[in-house]
Amino acid sequence: MNILFYDTGSYTYNDLLYHFEKLGHTCNFMLYLFPNPFEDEFFCERMQQELHAQKYDLVFSVNFFPLVATVCKENNIPYLSWSYDSPIDEKYAPYFEMETNYICLFDRAEVTRYQNAGFTRVFHFPLAVNTERLEKQLQGVPTPIPYIADASFVGQLYATNDLDLLLSKSNDYIRGYTESIIQAQLRIYGYNLINDVIPDELYNTLNDIYMKNSVPPTPLPRDGFIHSILKQVTRRERIFLLEELANYFKVEHFSQSKYNFRTPVLHMPSVDYYKEMPLVFRTSKLNLCPTLRSIQSGMPLRALDIMGSGGTLFSNYQAELAENFANDEEVIMYSSMEEAIDKAHFYLSNDSVREAIAQNGFKKTKKCFDYTVALPKLLDMIKK
Repeated sequence: MNILFYDTGSYTYNDLLYHFEKLGHTCNFMLYLFPNPFEDEFFCERMQQELHAQKYDLVFSVNFFPLVATVCKENNIPYLSWSYDSPIDEKYAPYFEMETNYICLFDRAEVTRYQNAGFTRVFHFPLAVNTERLEKQLQGVPTPIPYIADASFVGQLYATNDLDLLLSKSNDYIRGYTESIIQAQLRIYGYNLINDVIPDELYNTLNDIYMKNSVPPTPLPRDGFIHSILKQVTRRERIFLLEELANYFKVEHFSQSKYNFRTPVLHMPSVDYYKEMPLVFRTSKLNLCPTLRSIQSGMPLRALDIMGSGGTLFSNYQAELAENFANDEEVIMYSSMEEAIDKAHFYLSNDSVREAIAQNGFKKTKKCFDYTVALPKLLDMIKK
């Protein structure tokens, strides 16, 4: 196939391009950053010109873009998007049902929600990694492995400024109720309860506050408010896990921004996705991966990156992770903070058991979630 690959500078672009061409497809690349994802005359004209300049069988992008979908519909060409971000922006929903769309999301719960709402062009498809590249990169790691840390976390803690500002202008009842929701969700894995427990009265009150304090006055999206709460839950979980483990072990946090932890968590600079991150994963005894709570069931890219690098994945319970990987054999999962701490103590005291889990996780990832396996299935879905 002749494929037009549109991208905005995604992590996975190089790996995907390599495997498309390895499968015998021809790819032309188009890079552009949208100032406005819903209106951009220059981009639309440029893409129209490209589609008219030669015959393309498919337009592909990492994540979904409304304007790409619009131009593809006008030219009656299939548009395949494969998202590693979740959730997809709800404002994009009016563009979903274009008949040329194939919108692939890795979180099955999110896909189910859209399909139940009548969207027929949204499909579930797990993410993948390039284990061939990772194996070559990590050939230089000596044996025995020179571990840099007992536990490492590569990722952000998420700022919650918008939520904090909104609640600061609310009354004690709303602040207390929101805090109780956060505390409840912190104790529950595998189910997002927040939408079910936010009464309309509370949401309407917050919406009024938001409208009064936004310029110009803008409604507060319900999903946006829920996502803000879930980011707060994720932030607290990540901070607690890092601080608690640092009481006993050498813990490193790789991030652009430094956080003042209460315990001796070591701040490390952010790492390059291709050059440095795989080495961190391979040479950390445990790789912490507390999933963003808005990802309800799916396996995030970071989890597959860790296992594809031969690292030991230490993750909260995720339904699709549990379906595809054996707990305590190919991956280590926890269902509470108490269990997380207990398991960390156990596996950091049993090197051979932990390293066997890393090896098993890598083998399963290479067998089932490598691009050489995933991409043919993805393209075959369109053919069918």
